[in-house]
Amino acid sequence: MPAPVRREDRAVVAPLAFLHGTVHANLLAVPVFLNVAWRLEFQADDVTIGLLAATLFACFGISSVPFGLLADLRAPSKLLLVCVLGIAISLAAVAASPTLPWLAASLAALGLSSGIYHPTALSAISRTVEAQGRGMGWHGMGGSLGIALGPAFVGIALAAGWPWRTTAGLLILPALLGLGWLSARRLPVSRASPSGEQRAPLRSLATAGYGRTLLVYFFAGIAYQGSLTFLPRFVGPGLFALALGLGAVGQVIAGNLADRRRPDRILFSLSLGGAGLLVLLAAAGSSSAFLIGALAFGFVLFSLEALQNTLVTRAAPRAWRGLAFGFSFLSVFGLGSVGAILAGWLIDQGRASHLFLVLGAALAASGLAAYGVGASGRTGGAD
Repeated sequence: MPAPVRREDRAVVAPLAFLHGTVHANLLAVPVFLNVAWRLEFQADDVTIGLLAATLFACFGISSVPFGLLADLRAPSKLLLVCVLGIAISLAAVAASPTLPWLAASLAALGLSSGIYHPTALSAISRTVEAQGRGMGWHGMGGSLGIALGPAFVGIALAAGWPWRTTAGLLILPALLGLGWLSARRLPVSRASPSGEQRAPLRSLATAGYGRTLLVYFFAGIAYQGSLTFLPRFVGPGLFALALGLGAVGQVIAGNLADRRRPDRILFSLSLGGAGLLVLLAAAGSSSAFLIGALAFGFVLFSLEALQNTLVTRAAPRAWRGLAFGFSFLSVFGLGSVGAILAGWLIDQGRASHLFLVLGAALAASGLAAYGVGASGRTGGAD
């Protein structure tokens, strides 16, 4: 049996899990707005919807790199305060958007603000939490709950006839709660390097293992964004939220598995399993089979996150974990945003089944890139 999680670890993971849920609640509510409200409000076609989603996620990835570097040099609480304040302001701008260009700019601002979170929080967990796999798992569960609750709230509110602007405005409240939590209780400051040790040179990040980890994130990002941007169209907002909620369970299970010696093998197997589910979605001959496959895919897709994050902690030197996570999220969201654009184009061309095959191939490529990364142990953990 694994040892109980330390009180000090819980003090770090608990607020970060809440903030993780807040970030993802907003990001994953956007596909529901896009497919249910904004399509009609702004007369947007499938290609435009894909571009709007890509704008949000690309900016999310782009801001991860500079703030990942700052996460290696500054206290995490200050960066997270900037993050949640920016999210609150950006959501207010989204709710007030009078035109499509204004909406696009507001989504870009939301992505840039949200992009601060992951490299800051994940580097803090990797440096201060003893049971990193379980810490990543519980942190991931908080994100998955937000992923489920955000779209569920938006779907229910829009179905009940609430104006979409009011609904978007109410999403500001969790960000304000997070702002108050961080203001009242700062996270412990973690040292980038152990006491008395010289900071590892930046070139120590340029390893084959970390390069392959970026490929893991890139191909997974194509599958992630290409599937989630339009999934509410195929299954409806309610089942979309349920599929995402199942990922919360998967996060915890995968987090415990991530503490094992070879998480790359588990990630390889789960990625191939997810790819197989996408192929089944492409070939589903009935709506019930498609819905069951979509729910199973939601469980698998978010199970991958804790395992992927563990690869970064094994492949990157401790001193540059923030920057390492920054580049990882640039890869999964910035470069991987091509998945949303591709999805919009293929659906616009009436080739939805082709889309799932392409996304399945991308997820399989992610799993293949993961196999063998960190096989010798925590290569960067002691640097």
